[in-house]
Amino acid sequence: MGSRVRPLNLLLIEDNEDDALLITRALTQAGYAVNAWRVDTAQALKAALQVSTWDIAIADYRMPSFTGTKALSIIQEHGLDLPFIFVSGTIGEDIAVAAMKTGAHDYIMKGSLARLAPAVDRELREATVRRERIKAEKRVAYLAYHDQLTDLPNRALLHDRLKQAILTSKRETKSLSVLVLDLDGFKEINDALGHDAGDLVLQHVAGRLRGTLRESDTVARLGGDEFAILLPTTELEGAELAAIEILQELEAPIMINERALTVRGSIGVAGFPQHGGHGFELLHKADIAMYVAKKDHTGYSVYSADRDGHAEQRMTLMTSMRQGLEADQFELHYQPIVALRTRQLVGVEALLRWNHPQHGRLRPRHFIQIAEHSGLIAPLTTFAIGRAIDEWRCAESGLKVSVNLSPRSLQDRAFPQRVREMLRESGADGQCLALEITENVLMSDPEKSARILHELHDMGITLVMDDFGTGYSSLSYLRRLPVDQLKIDKSFVMALAQGEDEALVRSIIDLAHNLKLKVVAEGVESEEIRERLLALGCDAAQGYLYSEPAAAATIAAWIATQMPPPSTDSSNSAASSMTESNITASSTH
Repeated sequence: MGSRVRPLNLLLIEDNEDDALLITRALTQAGYAVNAWRVDTAQALKAALQVSTWDIAIADYRMPSFTGTKALSIIQEHGLDLPFIFVSGTIGEDIAVAAMKTGAHDYIMKGSLARLAPAVDRELREATVRRERIKAEKRVAYLAYHDQLTDLPNRALLHDRLKQAILTSKRETKSLSVLVLDLDGFKEINDALGHDAGDLVLQHVAGRLRGTLRESDTVARLGGDEFAILLPTTELEGAELAAIEILQELEAPIMINERALTVRGSIGVAGFPQHGGHGFELLHKADIAMYVAKKDHTGYSVYSADRDGHAEQRMTLMTSMRQGLEADQFELHYQPIVALRTRQLVGVEALLRWNHPQHGRLRPRHFIQIAEHSGLIAPLTTFAIGRAIDEWRCAESGLKVSVNLSPRSLQDRAFPQRVREMLRESGADGQCLALEITENVLMSDPEKSARILHELHDMGITLVMDDFGTGYSSLSYLRRLPVDQLKIDKSFVMALAQGEDEALVRSIIDLAHNLKLKVVAEGVESEEIRERLLALGCDAAQGYLYSEPAAAATIAAWIATQMPPPSTDSSNSAASSMTESNITASSTH
């Protein structure tokens, strides 16, 4: 066992003092410094659980006025993950099996105490692993809803609370307000003092915002130096007063590295129901008002349609999008996905691009939201599915391609039938297609979304959870949906490159594998990160390490020259990897 003495807080549920002494002596001889507390009644056990933290519980199975199974149930009722071992001279094999089913971790006969120390060693190790895994899982779940730098709610949690607040306002016929705050001159702080100083400024601002507002309000960081504030049951007049108070609070100097900095901001205000009935719309209107305040140097501004200089631009873009679909101005670029272990191709990610005649090549962030609000997302999604299948001749090659789905697609009962018809027309089956969803696409109507996803999965289509860890209700939805694989968001991979978040990435991979899911890491840019992901058990990766996104012909040429030939061993072949691992591609990002 070694000479190192290991402290052990032992909760000993035993009515016989001599037996208790034998147990503590066996553990002491094995190298433990035992601090034991013996109890033999339910009342004494409950008191012991209140006054100290225990490493392990060892219990006799049957005592005159108490039983080991009753003791185990009391510990479980307290919600404790405490290793529990029966040590008894009266327990038979059938009873021992029944006892184990109640949650005990092991049982040992009193005549075989030589087994006790190894069993304690094992259970303490396993308890440590369980606690670390639970801690990491909680951290992953927390980061799905909170900004890592400021500890404020993130965009996903803000949208959830905004949705609930709007439902409450409708039910109670009350108003609410949304504020968007952007710091003035923040780029200059980063440029002059460095990003570390900029991060400290953001943390100070977050603290001041929390201290200024009510407990019922929500302060969220949207990204960069932009924050959002939800004010439930607040009219526009009250929101204006809150904006003034926030701006005054920000004026006090912030000490950064013994240097006093003055931070100012611009705030846009939008209200429900005056300016919109949905969270995305209210945030968009508040964002527009914020830019008006910044332009006019007024500190804050309430949204006004007369000052919405983007309204005409959005209408123009919507009209040109319809024309662009008819004129075949949209195309797909592709990025390979490569198995980490074999370095063989297992898919490509398709990226939607719009070759706009005036604005040049546009990425999805410039037009997807407009497409969703205008009803053009359906034909755009149909285009992406059809083009991806056709360009890679999936019916012949067996390559799996996929398309990201918007929330609108998962609310459209006719969508599965359209997909079925496209597959039939191309001569391909569902196994050559994967559809990617982000966690927040399920927010509007989870039950309806789940039904459509099950229908798609029944067609043989692979379902992929994209940007895992940054969205809405990760763990609960993963257990309910027919998801085949996860994509680790590139923000986690970037943090890994900086020597951070390795425990989080390991936890995500372990969670996926425990749920029988495959894992793809996005944004892999170096061989060092590839090796670290491989060591963590990740299945595949994509990123600039392999190739930048390019047209289908360019990527096909890259595959021909860069990819190793499939192994003659079918278990290692690319085709086998695609079949067994279900590694896929994605589009519309």
